[in-house]
Amino acid sequence: MIASLTGTVNEIEDKSLVLGVSGVGYRVSVLGSMLAVAKVGQELVVRTYHHTNDSGQSLYGFATKEDVQVFELLLTVPSVGPRTAMNILDVAPPRTLAQAVASKDIKLLTKVSGVGRKTAERILVELKEKFKDTPITGVVADVGEEAISVLTNMGYTKSQAQEVLQKLPDNIDTVEEAVKAVLQNQNG
Repeated sequence: MIASLTGTVNEIEDKSLVLGVSGVGYRVSVLGSMLAVAKVGQELVVRTYHHTNDSGQSLYGFATKEDVQVFELLLTVPSVGPRTAMNILDVAPPRTLAQAVASKDIKLLTKVSGVGRKTAERILVELKEKFKDTPITGVVADVGEEAISVLTNMGYTKSQAQEVLQKLPDNIDTVEEAVKAVLQNQNG
């Protein structure tokens, strides 16, 4: 199985990237948060989930280990496939999803394309116990460490990532918000 890819972004598509690795272009479906920050020509490390079924193979890419873990947990829920799991993570990143499961927030899940009330209820029931068995809880322990990981995957040194994150306001509480804020400050 392919666990990660390190390469250059060759193309940015609607919901995927083509990542060039040693002369081979891999199409990787990614979350909107990764698409928002990716640039053609950028070196990128993408953690992947390699999905195989009767109709072929697909790669799903993530910025953090936590994203992959939650994606895999979602796939254990009956009637949730990879595309639905990606849609869920686009609407509810791991921390938000964990909070939704803890508070039984069915409204958040029914906002996701392809998730009706029954599927949302099933997700809440199935993930309640599974979140207890993982390090993912209602509040992710350290957004800063994950944001540093994402930024170093994007080419920042660890010290540069720490420095720019220290300058961000205290009200940022997700990895996605932190990375977006860093990039906006860099471009602004």
